[in-house]
Amino acid sequence: MKIALCNIPVQWESPETNLELCNRVCTKIMEEDSGTDIIVFPEFFTYGFSMNSSIAENEDDGISLRWLRAIAVKLNVAIIAGVPVKSGEKLYNRSYFVYPDGRFEFYDKRHLFSYGKENQIFSCGNKKVVVNYKEWKILLQICYDLRFPVWSRNVSLEYDIAINIANWPDVRASVCEPMVRSRAIENLAYYAFLNRSGSDPDSSYNGEMFLADYKGNLVTPIFIEREFSFSVFNLEKKPLDDYRNKFSAWRDADEFNIVIK
Repeated sequence: MKIALCNIPVQWESPETNLELCNRVCTKIMEEDSGTDIIVFPEFFTYGFSMNSSIAENEDDGISLRWLRAIAVKLNVAIIAGVPVKSGEKLYNRSYFVYPDGRFEFYDKRHLFSYGKENQIFSCGNKKVVVNYKEWKILLQICYDLRFPVWSRNVSLEYDIAINIANWPDVRASVCEPMVRSRAIENLAYYAFLNRSGSDPDSSYNGEMFLADYKGNLVTPIFIEREFSFSVFNLEKKPLDDYRNKFSAWRDADEFNIVIK
């Protein structure tokens, strides 16, 4: 499977501007590599990491989701991206997985970044979400989730790859690579981490993107396009399955339950 990670420079609270950029990025991806299966954009890809509750979109028909569904159908590709949404009386930091036919599933961020007062605006999600696409089981995660290994625990090999979309400030960026590699090793799965680039009123972002394999080795992109802010990675499932069968450490994992408060 080919995955395009797009570390775009998100413009602060400017959805139309950001969607124009994403249109150009998606067009370039398909021109350069028509075999891409999933295009991934960062957390809050149309707004930046804003705590402005007024920007939260309708969960089923906001401008960002409408665009995601339209471009997925147009390009016949799956897309992952993060959007602030309103559901009932609550706000959520949401990752959408949109299929090529326009159907979608979503994950609401479990671990809210209290240091940045995210927990004062948004409600936390209460379930892990694994989607199935092209015979791959994909765990959806968002930014701060990376720091919490229990939430990533791959119980009975429930997922093959975790995809984490982020707004991770440069002052704390040095911890990302070792945690990505650790999550991959301990869960015998691929782990992809995508950070945005650019800046907002409070932080700057380096646009880190890491994709570690089940042994903790970083996967080298098969294509890099710096002008359009994306890299394409090719993943193979058979070596993953073979390794899990040969080295079945997952069978010896502790049994546990996560208490949802």
